Amino acid sequence: MLAFPPGLTSVQDSGGRDALRLHGKAGTVELSLLGAQVLSFHTEAGDVLFTGSTAEHAPGKPVRGGIPLVFPWFGDHPTDKKLPAHGFARTQTWRVVGTAPGPEVTLETTDDATTRALWPHAYRLQFTVSVATTFSLRLRIENRGQAAFRCEEALHTYFAVGDVHSAAVHGLEGVPHTETAVAPEGAWDHGAPLRFRAETDRVFHGTPDTIELRAPALRRVVTLASRNARTAIVWTPWPTKAARLSGLGADDWQRFCCIETGNARQHALELAPGQSHTLELQLRATTG
Repeated sequence: MLAFPPGLTSVQDSGGRDALRLHGKAGTVELSLLGAQVLSFHTEAGDVLFTGSTAEHAPGKPVRGGIPLVFPWFGDHPTDKKLPAHGFARTQTWRVVGTAPGPEVTLETTDDATTRALWPHAYRLQFTVSVATTFSLRLRIENRGQAAFRCEEALHTYFAVGDVHSAAVHGLEGVPHTETAVAPEGAWDHGAPLRFRAETDRVFHGTPDTIELRAPALRRVVTLASRNARTAIVWTPWPTKAARLSGLGADDWQRFCCIETGNARQHALELAPGQSHTLELQLRATTG
């Protein structure tokens, strides 16, 4: 059994599921072993992540909020809509395989008969979370099979913004994108910071390494610094779609937005046998 460094403890989440708590210089994080989902990130600036007011911490199901992991496909499966949206990594049980001072912890999951029935490839996923100096996340994908495979990945981060009408995303000005929302705003200035005026589901292609989320209602700025991530998806459901989503109260749509960091669509990964890829994300929240 691995020895836990100071600041890393085993806990149970509000649904009684196995989880870990990391407390370090960067803040306090709760991390579920189900799906390796970050459930919360608390700093002096408050709760940086959003969780739906009616979200359930149910066995075998991801929570509406925090940072669910997306793998091996993003959104609906491209050919079979009966398969789980955003893949199956977020419903697998992960195990602790490494720890370090800071604290830092690495979780791992691999393919099994259940995953191969949905996606016929051998893989290993490792997810490392650290709160040593900054809140850092690393998702490593390894092809352990005999054939190349194509996959998508994302850290589906729900951010608390207080009031989505006043929030803005800086750093994506002029970046090529595709709007996939059912009822988006009619027109917008592509050279200006992204603001929320309607349902938004924009997939940005070839994104920069640094994006900034400004939430004036919380007097907060969150900086997302990534590495090896070329796709960003900015999403907010607005009331009509939110009413159809589990885990969200009637007014929750006004209090969050998602900025998903990953590689999807035209930036999907192609991994040869034995090849691996590591996506990194650091989140820093400041008041201002």
